[in-house]
Amino acid sequence: MRKIRRKSGGISFLTALIFIAFIVVAVMCITRFNNIMVQKARLTSENRSLQNQASVLSDKLARINAQTEYGNNDQYVVSIARSNLDMVYPGEIIFRTNGQ
Repeated sequence: MRKIRRKSGGISFLTALIFIAFIVVAVMCITRFNNIMVQKARLTSENRSLQNQASVLSDKLARINAQTEYGNNDQYVVSIARSNLDMVYPGEIIFRTNGQ
């Protein structure tokens, strides 16, 4: 019976295959991690932009609500009627000057 000798100093096929598989998995993990980090940066930027938009819209809504409340105020209605429509209360007299 003959003994099969292995060459010493070299790596076996199985070891090389495991090493290559490890490298492939490591590259895949690094690529995936990089993609996740890019996506996180994009989403963070988009989140900041949406928060700014929400703040602007909230301010705009507050101004619209204030205008609505002011428009429902009787003093506002009277001031518009007097200035734009030249309306007066009974018994009042309007004096106009040349500047107006």
